[in-house]
Amino acid sequence: MKHLTTGAFVLVFLISSPYLFAQGVLKGRILFKGVPPAAEQVEVKSDTPVCGQKKEVKKLILGTEQGVANAVITLSGAGGVPAGPKEGMLDQVHCEFVPHVQVLPVGAALKLTSSDVVLHNAHGFYEDGSTAFNLAVPIVGMEVSQKLKQAGVIKLRCDAGHTWMSAYIVVTEKPYYALTDANGHFTLEGIPPGTYEMEVWHEWLGKHRESLTIKEGEQTVSVTLEPPPV
Repeated sequence: MKHLTTGAFVLVFLISSPYLFAQGVLKGRILFKGVPPAAEQVEVKSDTPVCGQKKEVKKLILGTEQGVANAVITLSGAGGVPAGPKEGMLDQVHCEFVPHVQVLPVGAALKLTSSDVVLHNAHGFYEDGSTAFNLAVPIVGMEVSQKLKQAGVIKLRCDAGHTWMSAYIVVTEKPYYALTDANGHFTLEGIPPGTYEMEVWHEWLGKHRESLTIKEGEQTVSVTLEPPPV
């Protein structure tokens, strides 16, 4: 019998390994328990033909059965390269940032545009107060691109007299991440079996972490969050 070459041996080992192609799918939902904060009513004092007379600012958006929209889910402890989109879009529509929350990998490009015929700028701040970027869009339909080089949460505001405008970009180095939909649902796919730390981030509810063991196949998880301490 001929001896297996090193390459052939490795190939046989990989084919026979039960964990090589094992992947888990995590489906989950983020829920809220408690009384949601009242929306803030902001009187618009400039650019009313485009912005309107009043703006409603919500710290928490809930769907059916108190499902939490715009929560970001990440898994710590998993290797690999982020498989999500390498480009994000941020529009300014009727004096509001759209989308309000998005999650992107480090190195992604953010394309900023404006559908409004008034001056806007997107001034992004990290959690320590330092500026991530400050991009003006003076012409409707104009596009400006910004590379996201550093992990962290970026909060956006408009300095052009539109004080109610806000949005968040969560920039992550983790390969598995998701954003909850309008009813709090999310899905993470292609996860190698193992034990990880799942983090839930929300602009008002803060951060929640818990250990999670992923097995081959599909599994579900539900996390219920309560109002932050006053």
